[in-house]
Amino acid sequence: MSRTPAVPQNRRDLWIPASFVLFFVALAGLQLWFVLLANRSFTGLVTDPRPAGLAHGTAPATDWAARLTFTPTGTLAGTLEVTLTDSGGRPLAPERLIATAERTTRFPQLVPVMLQPLAAGRFEAALRLPLAGPWAVRLTLTQQGRTTERVETVEVLP
Repeated sequence: MSRTPAVPQNRRDLWIPASFVLFFVALAGLQLWFVLLANRSFTGLVTDPRPAGLAHGTAPATDWAARLTFTPTGTLAGTLEVTLTDSGGRPLAPERLIATAERTTRFPQLVPVMLQPLAAGRFEAALRLPLAGPWAVRLTLTQQGRTTERVETVEVLP
């Protein structure tokens, strides 16, 4: 016959499950702290800054418009035609017009565009670009001492 002790002995290995429980409680506390920190520090994502004073859904008044046409002439090359008009649809002859073609990739590309005037409000430039895809053409126009910008996109095929 086997004998059972009358007084139970203290188990020395109870620290193992207790340490697992304490580890996961500490891990949950750390994650809760990270969530609270993220919620306090994140103010929101703004992708298109809205000028002050504009109501939601309204656009700023435009005093000129640009229409871009890209006609391919070869591999990664073509002719860019820019037509500028004022708010009434009449051709616009700016005091100064600067254009750049930009493409954001892993290594951002920035190509200056040399526009040649064809007629009042019409300009043309020969482009040779390093990559195919969507290119943002930034037009910076100075008229009556005021400088404004427009960004239009053209698609360049390989």
